[in-house]
Amino acid sequence: MAVPPSARRPLSELRTYSLGYFRPPFKAVYADYITYEQYRHEFMKEDRAQAALLRGGILWRLALHSLGFDILPSVLIGISQDAVPFGQMLSLNGETHFDDDLSEEEVDFICGTYYVYTNNGCIEKLSWWPRPQAWAGSGLDVGFWSSRCEDWFQKRLENICQGVSCRRNSSDNNGPVNNTRWKQGLKFNAATKKFKKNLDTACSNFLATKASGKSLFVVCCTPLISSQLSRTTR
Repeated sequence: MAVPPSARRPLSELRTYSLGYFRPPFKAVYADYITYEQYRHEFMKEDRAQAALLRGGILWRLALHSLGFDILPSVLIGISQDAVPFGQMLSLNGETHFDDDLSEEEVDFICGTYYVYTNNGCIEKLSWWPRPQAWAGSGLDVGFWSSRCEDWFQKRLENICQGVSCRRNSSDNNGPVNNTRWKQGLKFNAATKKFKKNLDTACSNFLATKASGKSLFVVCCTPLISSQLSRTTR
């Protein structure tokens, strides 16, 4: 479809969701987590936020934690009204395709990320949940949401609810941490990374040889099935 340049809009026109920037010393408490969850629930009501359901992994699970499993069929309906002005655009064989997308800041926000200035003037990202960079290649990144993933998710929720202090001058190990800490905590089975790499290669080969020329596919993972959904519009 032909889209006039005026139809594409800068992301700056969208409402910004962020947990904010802080100077050290910074410590999040349980009340901060509750506030983050409330804001995340609000953001997930935005039509374009359904893009999180198509990302899989931890973003998929956090989106469902806000919206509930009943929302899954709506992913089949198609793109939101924000896809053309703000989403991702792909030109293929003379045709233009659009889909909903999330900005890096929105991905950080969904994972509960705080931006904390370090003593040398840099910014460190501390998050309640692992960001996709830490999730990818971890011991839980097996290509679908497994029962082990769900057990870990529920345990993490429990640790936050019961282990995060209500006082800022106390210490605990269940608050938001940086990417390095998340990667260390999600290692588990070292063979998982190789398994996921082989799985990705096999999927790519299938799409290139078996599904080539039929349509564009987006893989949407659920705990039970992996469905190929054609969501793009032309």
